[in-house]
Amino acid sequence: MLVVCNTKVYSNIVVTGSIDTLNPVVIVAPPQNATVVVGHTAVMECMAQGQPKPLVSWSRQDGKPISTDVIVLATNLVIRDIRRHHAGVYVCRANKPRTREFVFATAELHVTAPPVIVQPPESVSLSRGNTARFMCNSSGEPLPVLHWLKNGQPIRHFRRMKVQSRGVLLINQLALEDAGYYQCIAENGLGTACATAKLTVIVKEGLPSLPRHLTATPYSSTTALLSWEKPEYNTDQIIAYSVHYQLTAGLDNQDTSFAVSNDTTEYLVKELLPHTAYTFFVVAYSPMGASPPSLPITVEMLEDVPSAPPQLSVASTTPTDIRLMWQPLSSQHSRGAVTRYRIDYSALDQMDTVFSVELRGNETQFTLRELLPDQVYRLRITAGTAVGFGIPSEWVQHETIVRNSPIDNSTGKIMQRLCKAHLY
Repeated sequence: MLVVCNTKVYSNIVVTGSIDTLNPVVIVAPPQNATVVVGHTAVMECMAQGQPKPLVSWSRQDGKPISTDVIVLATNLVIRDIRRHHAGVYVCRANKPRTREFVFATAELHVTAPPVIVQPPESVSLSRGNTARFMCNSSGEPLPVLHWLKNGQPIRHFRRMKVQSRGVLLINQLALEDAGYYQCIAENGLGTACATAKLTVIVKEGLPSLPRHLTATPYSSTTALLSWEKPEYNTDQIIAYSVHYQLTAGLDNQDTSFAVSNDTTEYLVKELLPHTAYTFFVVAYSPMGASPPSLPITVEMLEDVPSAPPQLSVASTTPTDIRLMWQPLSSQHSRGAVTRYRIDYSALDQMDTVFSVELRGNETQFTLRELLPDQVYRLRITAGTAVGFGIPSEWVQHETIVRNSPIDNSTGKIMQRLCKAHLY
């Protein structure tokens, strides 16, 4: 007897077409999801039963052709010396001969691989003061984690040396102590791979010695004046200076530099962040190369007024109070230590009369009391540092609760309006 039915799914087996209920096609051993390491052999089993004997075929779910190095033994799919491109979802299909009846089952083959260095870092010889850039790319599944060693020891990130992005090691203003062997290490759960490059730092004779007595003086919250003395040796060979600075805090800070002519020993650095620590150093250049960097100096910029107000929220718990709440400003917006807040408020029908309350900088909420019930007020907040107050927030309007209302606070206002509209 033939029964026509819709497609049905049993676990990972799908039955479709017209089904012979007396001699149906059945996959008795469907393929199973598997994870296989590169270079090993994968066998995906698929056994089907039925009368007459079903025809078993294999395909990829993504529509790509199955690799020519994949073979079918009996009804099983066999992949010897498995590679990354073999990964995917495979479909075993069992057809009843001379009918449209078939069933199929799917299984995913996941291929893992130990790390391989596909682009090793290259050895270089560079003059002192230049920038060394080592690149290291790896492959593997799961994706390997990369880290760097110098002379067999983990690299300590500091002002001149940092991992700029995955697989890129950057060393600015090369010094003699940077010379050595650098190793790129790639690791995942299946193993480790490494590659080594040698860095040679060349120091030529007759180069200027380091600039001396560097000072940095904040002129404002965003500008600082740097001044220094000329190097002690080979001063007459100097053709220019370079001024370098970066944020003191953090490990992945960008180094910013400016060229300065040789007829001056000071430079005004602009567009800095208020209330932020910076580290500066200076390098002298001759036609033959760079001097050692000056001793670094760290300075904290002056404070400024906040660049934004806190986000304000308000609520009432009694007919005569309004509770104000806010979050502290981020360092980006505070631009200094917030030492005080000012709350301004007035009744909406008396906007010319504005009252103010000043609070300490560690407060994050405040309750205004002895207000009028059933009255609309407007409120705003301003944050201040030792320099002064910043811009205030936008005015926020809030209506106090009606006195002696039997209605609870959460729905009171809506019900009161319904009463006034004679709808309740």
